[in-house]
Amino acid sequence: MAVKILILTARIPYPVRDGGALAMSQTIEEYIALGCEVSLLAMNTSRHWVDENSLPTFYNKLVNFKTVYVKTNVNPLAAFINLFTDKSYNVERFIHKEYRIALIELLSKQTFDFIQFESIYTAPYLDIAKAHTKAKMFCRVHNIEHLIWQRLTDNEKNFLKKRYLQLLTHRLKNYELTIIQQFDLLLTISAQEAAYFQDNKLNHCYHLPFGIDTNAQLPIEYIKPEIESCYHLGSMDWAPNLEGVHWLRNEIWPLVQAINPQLFLYLAGKNMPANIVSEPDKNIIVKGEVDDIIVFSLEKNIMLVPLLAGAGIRIKIIQAMALGKTIIGTTIAFEGIGISNGENGIVADTAADFAKAINYYCLHTDKSKQIGQKAQAYVHKHYKKETIYKNWMLFYEEVL
Repeated sequence: MAVKILILTARIPYPVRDGGALAMSQTIEEYIALGCEVSLLAMNTSRHWVDENSLPTFYNKLVNFKTVYVKTNVNPLAAFINLFTDKSYNVERFIHKEYRIALIELLSKQTFDFIQFESIYTAPYLDIAKAHTKAKMFCRVHNIEHLIWQRLTDNEKNFLKKRYLQLLTHRLKNYELTIIQQFDLLLTISAQEAAYFQDNKLNHCYHLPFGIDTNAQLPIEYIKPEIESCYHLGSMDWAPNLEGVHWLRNEIWPLVQAINPQLFLYLAGKNMPANIVSEPDKNIIVKGEVDDIIVFSLEKNIMLVPLLAGAGIRIKIIQAMALGKTIIGTTIAFEGIGISNGENGIVADTAADFAKAINYYCLHTDKSKQIGQKAQAYVHKHYKKETIYKNWMLFYEEVL
């Protein structure tokens, strides 16, 4: 008998151009491919609004598919009022009456073996689910959210903003560590999260990472990369990416240009801020959102991931490794992936080290190519999606 799964998401996971959408979309596709009966209840948010007529055909294979419009924009008045409560404003923005009603209606019509909550931003509906079904409750942990905010807080220089971020982080941490204990199982996308939960005596985890389609036909042979180029690829509405790009532009890139003035830096990602677009620099090309991130990556040489905050796993890094790219990133950028510095990835945590690595590997193309080849072999061995999801379903059926 097919496993019946309900997935709750805080956005429609489309288009698949950022890590969250990539992970959620892959999960839905793989469950369907394994013969599961999958239903999806998604928020169609103001921040990530999607025209449902544009969705790919695999959405037609869902047993049930319903969306609820939820306005998640930061409301200054609501944020101010929230200061006088003990609730997390980060989470409160995703609580919506119509979504609760839609969940109750769905649970009254059909039974499920398990419900998969994608991130803690769907966790406010856990009490509703438990009251209306005996299905097991799993939470897919994309990030440990309060760690991201803690790192942003630590890096903040403005005193008043730092105090406000400290408050948000404290409340988010309290909520996150309380709510995740109420799930039957935590599905961690990164080994880093699993280790953190174990350290905090939360041992009900299963590691379910993002996977690579090792059988995919890629246009690698037909696209020659621009050797004298580096690129950054990431959604610029995510605070850690924005912080990292500012660090790259203001502190790292001037050091690179002093040695290699012929190098070009390409910045790609949706919601590129106006101040980044408007700042002229003949060697920095702002592309904004690109139609095909695979083709874009293949056209460029070295990937840069200058993250100073964040948690979880960088899916864009795994994808780039699968393409055989050399990647230079911070320790935080590579968290949870398990690379070996200097073998299948380059770690640099200061502006000087970052610039030195860029200059060296842009000049020594043979060494760069070797690192890219080893990176590709590594993800093919450890991140094959067919194996990941078959093992997970076996674990579910045999153990749970």
